[in-house]
Amino acid sequence: MRSTFFGLELARLGLWAQQRALDVTGHNIANASTPGYSRQVARLAPTPAYAPPSRAMAVEAGQVGTGVQVAGIQRVRDLFLDRQVRDLQGQLGRWHVRTQTLAELETILGEPSDAGLARALADFWEALGVVANRPDSLPARTAAIQQAHTLLERFQEADRQLADLQRNLDASILARVDRANQIATQLADLHRRIQVATAAGQSPNDLLDERDRLVEELGGLLPIRVTEREGGALRVEVAGLPLVDGRVVHRLVVREEPAAATGGGTGGAGSPGGGPASGDPGAGDLVVRIYWSGTAQVLAEGSGAGALPGEPGAGTGAGPALLPLDDTVLEGGEIDGFLESRDRLVAGLRQDLKALFFALATAVNQVHRQGYGLNDAPASGSQGGGAGRDMFLLGTGTDLQAVVVNPALDDPANLAAALEAGAPGDGRNALALAQLRHAALALPGGAPAQDYLESVVAGLGIAGRQAQEGQRTTQLLMDQVAAQRESVRGVSLDEEMTQLVRYQHAYAAAARLVTAVDSMLAVLIERTGLVGR
Repeated sequence: MRSTFFGLELARLGLWAQQRALDVTGHNIANASTPGYSRQVARLAPTPAYAPPSRAMAVEAGQVGTGVQVAGIQRVRDLFLDRQVRDLQGQLGRWHVRTQTLAELETILGEPSDAGLARALADFWEALGVVANRPDSLPARTAAIQQAHTLLERFQEADRQLADLQRNLDASILARVDRANQIATQLADLHRRIQVATAAGQSPNDLLDERDRLVEELGGLLPIRVTEREGGALRVEVAGLPLVDGRVVHRLVVREEPAAATGGGTGGAGSPGGGPASGDPGAGDLVVRIYWSGTAQVLAEGSGAGALPGEPGAGTGAGPALLPLDDTVLEGGEIDGFLESRDRLVAGLRQDLKALFFALATAVNQVHRQGYGLNDAPASGSQGGGAGRDMFLLGTGTDLQAVVVNPALDDPANLAAALEAGAPGDGRNALALAQLRHAALALPGGAPAQDYLESVVAGLGIAGRQAQEGQRTTQLLMDQVAAQRESVRGVSLDEEMTQLVRYQHAYAAAARLVTAVDSMLAVLIERTGLVGR
């Protein structure tokens, strides 16, 4: 039966519901600038209707309304746009790393400039040409030998800088993998807290926002596939391997291994036909490799992570303990960009430059051995063939840093400019050395040294432009999708102000209802029975 104070209950529910809606609106306004925040909406619904019993009508619901309630507080999201942003984030991260690396490679080569390799090569050939014209000139010989030193130092300096760049990329990989592991642990912890809140009948919207923000950040590091199951459980996979599955976490493991094991030097970025096989640059150097750990950890209650054998996936013993994750498996994300840059772009360029120098030095040595210095005696025997002195001592032929200019050439008289011993005016061998400028070397395509270097530089330039274009295009697409998503989940202050006024007026009306009912009750209480006194 309807109570005399039924109106007060209606007003109370109205006040409470409008106040909750105002709280939600205020929460939206307060987080208007919070990254990753999704606007929330208080879903108001009528409370179950009251059916007043009577003799003429059966007891049925829906006859008299009983007020309002907040049925839920919902996040406004579009899962399709979320997935698009996550995928584009990974592509953008890879293009960004690739663009930065190629820009650094161009800076290291320094072409075209007076301090580049091309200038050093040109000066070397010109110095030998001067010796060919003036074979008896010690200053000309000294200048040619000095240019040989300069040429070697330029190649060695470029190789050192490229090795440093590879180490910097390794450091970046370590930092990104560490962050990916942190995110995986945070996601598992969030899953536990979300489950607790959901089981209590609450809507953990802010926790879900934090979870989605972390997933998006993880998508920028690795190409992930996300599956959300019933109850809010999230499964995140990398290259088909689970990284996070609810509270179960598989960590990424980083190990240092010899560079040769990474498959580095598979072709230079600018090499016309891929890197020539003249040894693996940096072979023997330690580089980091990433592995997916087959052993699962389950986040324990409270802080930290620990193995719980009873949990699904805990302590898995099936399959290999570690599976490698390299740039052939990963397709997107910053980590893939760093791996690709280190193992292909930088290693490829090191291999190209190394192949160029050793091919050039081998050809120069072959010609230089056929000549004579100013003080050399004729070769014994019928073979003739010069003093047999190399200009560059190549060591094992695989380590550019071990190459030196022959110390015998500290005496410029030992520069083999002549084809005949005891002929100071003979510059024919120096001319043959200078003519190597246009000779085909033992390089892919038989290109001369200058042409090969130019093709490497041109290839880098083309790759750099492609990377910039890829980054620009992806960024444009990313901006469009992000704007669409923001129009759905973002906080519009104008809209929130409208809602604020609406709920404020509703609250005031509910308060007025209290006053009206109170007046009615006052009439009932204070004036009933006064008639006729």
